[in-house]
Amino acid sequence: MSDKVPNVVYKQEFFLPNYKDKTNQDKRNYYSSNKYDDYLKYVATGIKDLEKLDFVEYSNNSTKSSGIFNQNGLMSKEQIAEFRKNLRETKSVIWSGIISFEENFGKKWCGCYEQAYALVKSELPKYFKRAGLNPDNIEWFAGLHENTDNRHIHLLFFEKEPQRMKNKEKHFSRGYISNNAMDFLKANIELFATDFKAREKEIRLRLTKSVKERLNDVSGLKLKQMLLDLANQFSEQGHTFYDSANMQKLKPNIDNISNYIISHNVDISIYKNDFDDLVEEKQKLVDSYCRRNGMDKPQQNLSEKYTKDLYRRLGNLVIESAKNLKGQEIERLKLNAKYVVQKRMQKDKLWKGLEHCMYLNSKCEYEAIKCFQDYMRKLEEMRIKTLIDEGYLSSDFEM
Repeated sequence: MSDKVPNVVYKQEFFLPNYKDKTNQDKRNYYSSNKYDDYLKYVATGIKDLEKLDFVEYSNNSTKSSGIFNQNGLMSKEQIAEFRKNLRETKSVIWSGIISFEENFGKKWCGCYEQAYALVKSELPKYFKRAGLNPDNIEWFAGLHENTDNRHIHLLFFEKEPQRMKNKEKHFSRGYISNNAMDFLKANIELFATDFKAREKEIRLRLTKSVKERLNDVSGLKLKQMLLDLANQFSEQGHTFYDSANMQKLKPNIDNISNYIISHNVDISIYKNDFDDLVEEKQKLVDSYCRRNGMDKPQQNLSEKYTKDLYRRLGNLVIESAKNLKGQEIERLKLNAKYVVQKRMQKDKLWKGLEHCMYLNSKCEYEAIKCFQDYMRKLEEMRIKTLIDEGYLSSDFEM
């Protein structure tokens, strides 16, 4: 792949419902299936010379087509017939485009129907949105052709219903789509085709998942204290997500916790390094893309953009964890307080029981002593009475 030749080229034109001149009306009829040999048939069955339309040059190689498809996959004969019927009846502008690939790039990244279908299905709805069109209100089909050295995808779409309000009435789009929207389509197709976005999503997912698992297991005292300190600074009113106004002053603290988690876990550190490498790789890819297409580099540095996005995601995980941890801490303190009260009540109850036991014990001891004393007194009375009866003591002896 040359660093001077674009990997992806996109050309597009549109056709209004009616023209006064015959040439343009013939083109409209061709693309709207109001002719026997129409554009839909051409895409489905092979290539004809379109050079006369000044749209794109084709060689005279033998034709070859992978069939046509829409968002649901390859279209059946019945679906094609229905699409052709809708084309003939629509009052919408009809757009026709060609996505063309640099020879080696196309053979590697868009060499079969499956690859073509995946990238068109993924990127076309985004293109519609950027073009100011409602993806749900668009009917489209596409077809991959391999008749030339350069793989290319033919594309046609139109609006199902008018949705633009003007003078209190709904109208169809007038057809113009900005070059900026088409540039984004080319860039996104190239990134998707090289599987860059899938890798980016996978690495970011692994990283955020690992951080979340670490936050769900706050076993380290320092991390736990950092989270509790953070939670104690949260505003009691308003939003508490990472980019909310209430959290602006706390962002350094939140980022510091994210960095602490990353630096104190080997696996997470590896994922972060993978992420940084991916950002650097994408920066080189964007720089190369700009050189090939003669475009200025984006003013915003990719590393800064992706780092902000990553720390926003991690920051929201940290905030959620801090909230949950504070809630658990509050519940723990409540339980502790309840336990202390219960313990105090139990202690008081035990003391009261002990006091009662001591009182009963002392009372029993008193009664026992008194009983013993009475018994001893009676024994003494009996002994003295015996001595009097036996004459050892006089009868007037006083006890």
